[in-house]
Amino acid sequence: MSVTPINNYSTAAANGASTSTSTAMGAGGNSLSIDDFLRLLAAQLSNQDAMNPTNDTDFISQMAQFTSLQAMQTMTEISYAQYGASMIGKKVIVASYDENGKPITDQGVVENVLFSNGTCTVTVNGKQYDLSSITEVVLEFDDEK
Repeated sequence: MSVTPINNYSTAAANGASTSTSTAMGAGGNSLSIDDFLRLLAAQLSNQDAMNPTNDTDFISQMAQFTSLQAMQTMTEISYAQYGASMIGKKVIVASYDENGKPITDQGVVENVLFSNGTCTVTVNGKQYDLSSITEVVLEFDDEK
């Protein structure tokens, strides 16, 4: 039975972002590598107007922006991993959808956290859920749920 995370917010890791520090997230989970950036830069240089060349500071500014974006992505991935690790031993309620679109909830203690290919999954009652499936962290469980 396949389940889909119930929360629809998006993180870099949930969108399939690479854990490499040489990528930056694009729309729809696509990534732009430093090689792609350098190819774009070379194309920009080769196609510029010879009578009105682009200023060097423009290229430096673009490189700085790309580097900053890479650093922010790396910080996001580290923060996501730390949040996942902090859930170990906590009582949580997780929610997902079954293959028919029906919401399913489960509650239990986060037994472990798995970091793989830029994603973070938690294990609750022996089942793995995406970290974004945690809907509530609780002190006491309601036995009726």
